[in-house]
Amino acid sequence: MGMFGFADEFNDPEHYIKDITFRIWEERGVGLIRDWYAPDGPVRTPHGVTGTAEQVVAATLETMHEFPDRQLLAEDIIIGDKPEGFYSSHRVRSTATHCGDGSFGASTGRAVTTVTIADCLCRDNQVVDEWLVRDQASLALQLGLDPKVLASQKAEVNSKAYTIGIDAMRERWADPNGMTVEGDNAIATDLVSLFDTIWNGKNLSAMEQGYDRALRFEGPSGVLVYGRERAGNVLHGIMAALPDGQFEAHHVIVRQDPAKPVRAALRWSYCGLHTGIGRYGAPSGAPLALLGISHFELRDGAILNEWMLIDDVAVYAQISAISA
Repeated sequence: MGMFGFADEFNDPEHYIKDITFRIWEERGVGLIRDWYAPDGPVRTPHGVTGTAEQVVAATLETMHEFPDRQLLAEDIIIGDKPEGFYSSHRVRSTATHCGDGSFGASTGRAVTTVTIADCLCRDNQVVDEWLVRDQASLALQLGLDPKVLASQKAEVNSKAYTIGIDAMRERWADPNGMTVEGDNAIATDLVSLFDTIWNGKNLSAMEQGYDRALRFEGPSGVLVYGRERAGNVLHGIMAALPDGQFEAHHVIVRQDPAKPVRAALRWSYCGLHTGIGRYGAPSGAPLALLGISHFELRDGAILNEWMLIDDVAVYAQISAISA
């Protein structure tokens, strides 16, 4: 599946994603990025866009200096077919020690664990486009830092990255031809309909049908809760902060593999004005774009496990940059 044009050393898409990640990060073959990333392939994050492979090399070296023993543990890779290639949504649990000075300040020597989801469009043995979310707020908290202060520092250094406006940030996250679905269309439609009802309809009662009672929910800033009610409280806090917010699904993969639960990956955005008291503190009036990626495991059609990634540091940075 999807391996036309890829080197014979890779057996399948999962092998390609795991192997290049391991060889770049844990074997420290940073220069291999020049082989496996298109020279002008963008890496899109809630903080901006890295436009060239050379910029990816530089950013990787900086992160490796700050966290030199980082291990990237592949929890899941959800694959979708694409013409002449494939699309992967890779959930990584990283362990590391903060040994070097860098974007999180002076070295603390603390051990950390964080979650990242990287969506990659792969073609001709290269990553040609990437959308990446890392839970930087969770990482900051583990290092004894205030995510709001870290966000303020980022906004002060590069305020333009956070004041480009909702439309531009949403466009960064969207597929040019509208929502794209790979895999079972009926399951994808049900998922998107569920989130439309919850987020746009502001109707959390839909969780009773769409979520399993034994739900395990892992969300932004390292939150881990169980059950519909506590997961709903997390969603409610975001909606309270952006009461006019609009949810939009941009890319959906549904996977049905033998001996595995039905899995899905969803890239999405929630955009609106920060006019309510909720997750992000006192209303600032700032236009906010929450750029997220979520993974799901289903049981009997309902969500049993959810990993919802939002970079809260990027959200606080938008507030700080607009309010300055």
